[in-house]
Amino acid sequence: MERASPGWLVSPAFDLGLLIGPSLVAVAAALAMPAGAPAPAWVYAALVIGLDVAHVYASLYRTYLDPDELRRRPRLYWGAPLAALVGCGALCAVSQPLFWTVMAYLAVYHFARQQVGFLSLFRLREGLSTRSRAARVERALVYGLTLWPVLWWHANLPRQFAWFMEGDFVTLAVGPLVAPAGAVVAALGIAHLIGRLRSRRWAPGRDLWVLTTGLVWSSGVVWTDSDLAFTATNVVAHGLPYLALVAWVSGRRWAGEGREQGPRSPRWYSPRAAWLYLAPLLLLAFVEEGLWDRLVWHDNPWLFGESSPPAWLAALAVPLLATPQVTHYLLDGYIWKLGPTNPGLKALLTR
Repeated sequence: MERASPGWLVSPAFDLGLLIGPSLVAVAAALAMPAGAPAPAWVYAALVIGLDVAHVYASLYRTYLDPDELRRRPRLYWGAPLAALVGCGALCAVSQPLFWTVMAYLAVYHFARQQVGFLSLFRLREGLSTRSRAARVERALVYGLTLWPVLWWHANLPRQFAWFMEGDFVTLAVGPLVAPAGAVVAALGIAHLIGRLRSRRWAPGRDLWVLTTGLVWSSGVVWTDSDLAFTATNVVAHGLPYLALVAWVSGRRWAGEGREQGPRSPRWYSPRAAWLYLAPLLLLAFVEEGLWDRLVWHDNPWLFGESSPPAWLAALAVPLLATPQVTHYLLDGYIWKLGPTNPGLKALLTR
């Protein structure tokens, strides 16, 4: 098993190669794109299917595909998809636009919360408190770096991109709040920088994570006006780190249970194991996205074929197809908590 490197979540290669580096590449690509640049077909397949949808199903390895975990909290794991289905169905029954508005804001919170969650993991690996003043300032800064661009977005609607579909964000008169909110975020950044300099602590992974968060959200939302730029920065910075985290945590748990490493049982970080990990996720993602396209969106006939389903079937499909995503949102609020609700997780992450 790999040894942790001081100042990194796992190691320089892991952190830079999977958590931080790809996001910086996406930022550079977004800034180089002309406004309104169309997304090539392969980019859609790689980003939307290969990362965005696939990472949703990665939660399966931490929940439904872990027999011990499934036995430990059956009500949570069977109740979450049921609650998601009922909630999505109720919202769709009231109003399809309302459903997509709620989904958009849930997604914004989920994406922002993941950035803060990784920050806590970095601090845990460094042996630092997540409740200190420095931790609170750092956490508030990351929330600011993610949510201030969203506030700016609301003040500058419409844009050439949307979270899910045009009009999913509510039009709000928030223009006067943008500058004061930006000043607060800047003040948090200065306070955090002063604290980091005073600490004299080596933490390149965590520092780069905070910096990259600001670059990703600002470049994808504020500095560019392109659906391709927004999708590239948003999906790469969210989906790839999550896929890597699940693989790392699940691999450590599997190895820590003392299961014998036979000739047909590759280490979790080997190319063969990576393919065994990713292949089911890509298959599920392809099937789900294919159903979305054939029943609801009809945007990619080149990949999924032409279809003309009746309106009632399309309406029924929306809450059903949204259930895995909402279940992922719900479960993520439980399966990464570093307390008594997940016994052994903190020790697993620190050994």
